[in-house]
Amino acid sequence: MSDEATLWDLVTAERIAIEDVGAAVDAYLAEPTTQDHRIGPDHVLDLAAAVAAHPFAPVIMVDTEADEPSRRMAVRAALLMSRPSARSAGQIAFAIGQPPDDR
Repeated sequence: MSDEATLWDLVTAERIAIEDVGAAVDAYLAEPTTQDHRIGPDHVLDLAAAVAAHPFAPVIMVDTEADEPSRRMAVRAALLMSRPSARSAGQIAFAIGQPPDDR
């Protein structure tokens, strides 16, 4: 799949589970400055940048009258439209504290 694939493209192609998107939404809502969030087996996504780049998610996030479901949906939409970066096996192993496989 292209480096230009959106998170939605990767979910549709079954390369990233939809549950991973839900976990990313939870991570962002718990800490809106989250950057390098591992999503799926071989991708990483800057959650803060993805939400900031969305046309309306930042507005919803600062709206004091927006309820929790609205905030979740705005973040989810922003993440699904974003383009995560692919990571090599060595980068993934290092990020989760395992030595890279030097085969």
